[in-house]
Amino acid sequence: MSHYIHYILSLVAISLFPLLASAQSTAEADSAYSQGDYSRAVILYDSIARQKGVSSELLFNLGNAYARGGDYGNAMVSYLRALRIDPSNSHAKANVLYIESKVAENNRAELKGKKLSLDPDAPSFFSSIRNFIVRDHLSDSWALLAAIFFILFVACLAAYIYFRDVLIRKIGFFGGLSTLFLSVVMVVFSLMAASYHSNEGVILSPKVKLLSEASTSAKEMPVALTRGTRLSILDTQAMEEGKVPEWYKVRLNSDFVGWISAKDFLPVEP
Repeated sequence: MSHYIHYILSLVAISLFPLLASAQSTAEADSAYSQGDYSRAVILYDSIARQKGVSSELLFNLGNAYARGGDYGNAMVSYLRALRIDPSNSHAKANVLYIESKVAENNRAELKGKKLSLDPDAPSFFSSIRNFIVRDHLSDSWALLAAIFFILFVACLAAYIYFRDVLIRKIGFFGGLSTLFLSVVMVVFSLMAASYHSNEGVILSPKVKLLSEASTSAKEMPVALTRGTRLSILDTQAMEEGKVPEWYKVRLNSDFVGWISAKDFLPVEP
């Protein structure tokens, strides 16, 4: 009997060890952050992410460590990735807005009197609706709503079939049509959100001038963009098909469209 008890306790200890190790690593990273050792905190948070996987909270903490260390580029990427996992992360949203304001100041300083716009392209009405569906809400959230509406449809169908009262049958009939329609719509939204892939990236280098072509010898734009600037990805170029892109064609607005090297730029979603 004692042999089996020892065996069970060993299994429990083995299963708990990764959790305890992860908690210890997180505590160590939190301690480094609180002590102002942001470079070490970045290393520790990144190590936890590689070994244990990412979460919205972990990426948020990683972004804070980068931001405190002055690396607005990697901080922005971390916050945006945190929001991809949990769009309701209000702290990550607030920090994205804060970094955007700091980056905008840095970019304005680079203009030096030149008449160029630094405002990103405003999304169209339909793009805003699409972003609300696929970027601002998880696929699981839409799927849950689809299930709720389908349950309501079944309830309405039962009311239509089993009740003799005319008013209840009408409510069941029209309510059933409405809830079935909404359930189908929510399923479509869920599929759209599940297939969404961000076309954004962030500048990592302190200053970068976009190029007219995917070449280091191409003509440069007159004004540099600074670390942390969010850009839309229009195209990519790699040495061989299927390989990791070496160049990205990006856009901020009509004044800033061009190519940027992969070493200066990081997509939100690889």
